[in-house]
Amino acid sequence: MEWLLHKKELDKLTLKKYLLEQPYTLVPVKQVINQLGWSKYLVMHYGQELIDDIERLSPNAQSYITFDASNQHFIVQSGHTISLHDLTLDYLNRSPKYHMLLALFLENFQSVEDFAAQHDFSTPYVRDELRELAEHLAQQHILVTDSFTLNGNEKDIRYFFFRILFDYYYQQANPLTPDAQNWAAQLFDTLSRVTGSTITPAMRVVMQFQLGLWYTRMKHGHIISLTDSTPVLRDLADLPSENAAFPITLMNTLKTMLGLDIVAAHDETRFALSALYAFGFARKHDFMQLMPTQAVALFSVINDCIRVCLPRFLGNPGLLTPELMADLVDDLYTSNLRLVYFHSELRPEPNITDDFHQFPIYAELTMTIIKEIVNQTKLPFETVRNTLFEDYFNTFITRIPREDALPLVTIALDFVDNEALKRRLIQRLQGFLSINIFITDTQITTADLVISNIHLNYEEQQTIVLRHSPTLAELNEIRRTVKEITIAKFERFTGQTISIL
Repeated sequence: MEWLLHKKELDKLTLKKYLLEQPYTLVPVKQVINQLGWSKYLVMHYGQELIDDIERLSPNAQSYITFDASNQHFIVQSGHTISLHDLTLDYLNRSPKYHMLLALFLENFQSVEDFAAQHDFSTPYVRDELRELAEHLAQQHILVTDSFTLNGNEKDIRYFFFRILFDYYYQQANPLTPDAQNWAAQLFDTLSRVTGSTITPAMRVVMQFQLGLWYTRMKHGHIISLTDSTPVLRDLADLPSENAAFPITLMNTLKTMLGLDIVAAHDETRFALSALYAFGFARKHDFMQLMPTQAVALFSVINDCIRVCLPRFLGNPGLLTPELMADLVDDLYTSNLRLVYFHSELRPEPNITDDFHQFPIYAELTMTIIKEIVNQTKLPFETVRNTLFEDYFNTFITRIPREDALPLVTIALDFVDNEALKRRLIQRLQGFLSINIFITDTQITTADLVISNIHLNYEEQQTIVLRHSPTLAELNEIRRTVKEITIAKFERFTGQTISIL
């Protein structure tokens, strides 16, 4: 959504993210100037505006970012009450482009002059904003027509607005019209009775919002066609009788509630079912049986990429048991279905830099498999990465034990007359979830890392001196050292190369 914001808001978000990433409470202005490449004026000006914005959003909370003008540094406290996402949405709510985009989607953008009068902008300003908006939409293959409607691939338009508006809707009022919301709630209740699946409150929110977007487009005459997408659901006439109740109910509802003819209702039903299944609406094992041959084949290609690449990358041929592979296939089902059906890079770009920083080997494994999927499917890299990376990354972390994926790093603790500090350090080290460590106080000469309250000098071992309860910065230094040892041992053992981002 950042492209809907002006540069000033983007810069303030950049500054907030940078300040919150720093390990120390005091962040000198000079450091920010050097790291972000800004002038002193911009750092101080945007810094004060950022502080004002945070206080405006949370007036009763203690400010966690302040500025000390006399000493020229920011003070960043823990307990961040306003997330980066919250601040982004606040800026978005003030963005002319967002309100213009919503007006185009709802088809109540009458003219540049009318929009300018409604929002108290000048006509030339609105015209320039609309031109920039149209240029960005054109990059997504969405055309703003002379009559201020949106044309293009109907499936892509719907998915585009789901990504944009749903992120916004999480924190703000539902931007859809009351009739769209009522229609979506009524249809959802009908479908949920038929499907038999367990519908969680979060799933209900997602599905009703999706149905509301769908209704809005159909209401204005924008009907899906087979040229817009290849459904990952067989023709309704080919469905087994035991699976037909759900789509038949949906198709009849479309004919009754919206007056669609049989062809339009049929095509919209195939679209809706594909989209709803892709967001986890119904049971996975049902839908796999309803896929056409082409979709099943693409799923097989994707799963084969995992089956081949994962044990090869980790240097562990026996790792991928049938049970583990079944768990991975099940966990990644909806992610893969979104890729197979939507083929869209519109999902937010994952924060790969942070993932590589925290779990470098798992992140490299994920990227290796994604590149292989791109190679085998010929889908665009951005599409596959944006759709799959986060889900694959989190699945691998939670499904593949550290002991099977990461080399063991031995940490020796050699403390003199300070057993309490040693016990405290052990507690903190055991919370390092991104590494595979063995802690000892006997194998000192053969350990990969020695931590002591005495300065030691070993030629072939790394050492760290710690004489007090470790600070956050010191723990980060220990974690960084162990991570470097882990990567070096992994590369020697497997022959792989881990990217350092």
